[in-house]
Amino acid sequence: MPPAPRCRRHPFALPGWLLAFGMAMSFGASPVRAEDAASPLAAEPEPPRIRVVDVTLSGLPDEEAANARLAMTLARLSVKQRSDLSEARLQFLLRRIPGEVTKALEPFGWYSPVVDVRREPAREGVRIRVVVDAGEPVRVKTLDADITGEARDDRFVMRELPKLEPDVGERFVHLDYEASKFRVERKLADRGYFDAKRTTGRVAVSRAGKTADVLLRWESGPRHAMGEARFGANQFRPGLLPPLVDWTEGEPYHRNKLGRLRARLSQLDYFALVEVVPAEDGKSDSLRVPIDITTTPAKRTAYTAALRFGSDTGVGVRGSVNRRWVNDRGHKWLSDFEWSQRRSGFSTQYRIPSLRRLPGWWGTRIEYLTEDPESALGYERLGVGAGWQGRRDPFTLSGRVVFAEERTKLLRRDRFPDARQTMLYPELSATYRRVEDPLNPDDSLQLTVALRAGVIEAASERQRFAQLEIGAQWLHSIGDSQAMILRADAATTAYAGLLESLSFPTSLRYFAGGDRSIRGYGYREIGPRFEGEVLGGLHRVVASAEYQYFFTDEWGAAVFVDAGDVFNTRRAFDPKIGVGVGARWRSPVGLVGVDVAQGLDEAAGGGTRLHLSFGVGF
Repeated sequence: MPPAPRCRRHPFALPGWLLAFGMAMSFGASPVRAEDAASPLAAEPEPPRIRVVDVTLSGLPDEEAANARLAMTLARLSVKQRSDLSEARLQFLLRRIPGEVTKALEPFGWYSPVVDVRREPAREGVRIRVVVDAGEPVRVKTLDADITGEARDDRFVMRELPKLEPDVGERFVHLDYEASKFRVERKLADRGYFDAKRTTGRVAVSRAGKTADVLLRWESGPRHAMGEARFGANQFRPGLLPPLVDWTEGEPYHRNKLGRLRARLSQLDYFALVEVVPAEDGKSDSLRVPIDITTTPAKRTAYTAALRFGSDTGVGVRGSVNRRWVNDRGHKWLSDFEWSQRRSGFSTQYRIPSLRRLPGWWGTRIEYLTEDPESALGYERLGVGAGWQGRRDPFTLSGRVVFAEERTKLLRRDRFPDARQTMLYPELSATYRRVEDPLNPDDSLQLTVALRAGVIEAASERQRFAQLEIGAQWLHSIGDSQAMILRADAATTAYAGLLESLSFPTSLRYFAGGDRSIRGYGYREIGPRFEGEVLGGLHRVVASAEYQYFFTDEWGAAVFVDAGDVFNTRRAFDPKIGVGVGARWRSPVGLVGVDVAQGLDEAAGGGTRLHLSFGVGF
């Protein structure tokens, strides 16, 4: 490799230090003074900072306004950040607002809003006002939706298509559109079309024409079938729980069947957690989907104790011992007791599961109860009953045979001797109950009917009797803040003896008045009287209407009117009316009510009374 060429120095080149000195002295430069060399450079003044004291938004409905405000970068800044902005930074944020608001309104169907951003002076800073005119919304011009595959012949799936939202002519709201697609796809999954997929989902929006064209297509694939119900390990012997399964292998799949099985297992009170899900190994060549049932045992023995107070019964305590399962056959044992100023009792019961056909229980019960109302007959009763109860939502059916000994307790024991009765009767009852959340029922309905008939022996005299009771309660919500509650019950007795003889047991007599009956009257204060003491009657008719309005999510008020009577003959029917107002609190354990009621019939014990209630009675 040849050597690198060397730079030749010009014969007239000056040394570097001499050249630098000459340049410093040229152009008439003045010598630097010592004081100038020692002083710092003069600093430029810092630009002023700006404080944004408030950002307001107007011209939009609440939901759109909330979304638009969240989209504005300036509005999302903290108070500290908005208190220290440069002019350039503020101008940048203000220029962003129209685009941010427009983007935030598109999901609601507003694609061409006019956004006016105003900067106004304010004390200690500036105020930003954003005024929005949403303009004309984008509306659905065409909606074309269809499903191909086996689901095309499934009316339960196909009827979801006409429910798609938004419909033609309506504002194109993205949330409604996405929710509608989800409902169709959920219905496909619920009906067993596990291979279903959306093949087309297109929305063409014309900003100029303010229209949207929607095109949706699904391919359902084949429908799967219910497979084997596979119970995991649990605390019971094999064969106890499978009768609760209400499908046979090969039936068309439906998710509701899983939900019903989960509810039945939960109602047994054996388990803390129940999971009923399609198996992970899933679909087979036969399209049958096995179902895995996994259970977690509940605490085997549960103890409860509580203080209680009611305007009907006074101050008291209550407790129970619940042995959720006694053995691997699923037998149960429960004992509970209560004591209060006017009512006390103890009961113990043993139940054996009967889970085939209509799930239920065979059981026997021993009960002691004593009651001493302030103005009505009291009683002391010891009874034993045996029977069966079954439940399949929304129906509950029960039947039992009761044998009891009872002693009537009077207020005026110096005038009337206590009476004793022995009774034997069968009892049948049925209940229809539709309520999603017992703590906070919404649009709920309960219907009950009970029939009992038998013989009563008192003072060496035997009489037959029969009773029929019908009750109804309906709660209807009006939006989120209002509710109407209607309640009615009617009961009648066929009995040949005389009530004044006290040969008819007090526990089978009808009374009215109190927190759950006609407010404005005392507990069991309405009924036929004898020398001032309420003896109860053969027939009862009671109705109630209550309107509730909630000012907040938790607190509300109520107005109500109750009416009814207890009587022995049709001519004696004389309705007693109570009216009043109350406060309502949606507590974590249910609805709590405090009512001030006025009974309008003073002769029947009416007056101004305070009533406390818990729950709605469903």
